[in-house]
Amino acid sequence: MIVAYGPAMTSALPESVAGTWQRAGTRQGETSVLIASITAETTVYEPVESAAALAELGPADIPLRSLFTVETSFSPSLSTVGVSPASALSKAAPKAKDQFVETVEDDGLVVEDTREEHAFERPDGSEGRWFVLDVAYPLSSDLETDRDRLAAETNVAIWPTDDAYGMAGGTLPLEAPPGDADALGVDPERDRETIAELIRTVDPDGASE
Repeated sequence: MIVAYGPAMTSALPESVAGTWQRAGTRQGETSVLIASITAETTVYEPVESAAALAELGPADIPLRSLFTVETSFSPSLSTVGVSPASALSKAAPKAKDQFVETVEDDGLVVEDTREEHAFERPDGSEGRWFVLDVAYPLSSDLETDRDRLAAETNVAIWPTDDAYGMAGGTLPLEAPPGDADALGVDPERDRETIAELIRTVDPDGASE
């Protein structure tokens, strides 16, 4: 379960959204790749204006519309074992994506499939992998609707840094929930642009570039 924080913390977000999004919580997970174990701390952010409306949708601990950043650490460090993050990306990226999927499924999302996978380049020249997941968001039984879930999309990007990997992305609704759709401001193209801006600018150490 995501551990909720009190004061909003937005230092890891780009300036374009830092004032309108707040920290919703954090999760930790562990996996392994090659001969190293990976610890990943995932921080989730939600839009301030629609946070209350999002919370009423269902039992999932991760908001239907959300951003995330991940800080990773390796034990032993990749440099210790003579491996560069860039050279191991093809093995590390799917592992990191799978760990993230486990995290969000624990938080209530239903991950149905990986719709797309492609390479991308950050402004600093680092090349990463970008995954687009088809997901479903379960709706609360208290809502007056005959539907039990909403179609959604999660974007996950992973790229090499000097000694580990950067990771960021977000989830967005593809359709309006029952009731007042304007309460959530459903707009997939806008949300995709926000997620892309986060991936372009976020610093893995917790500050936007």
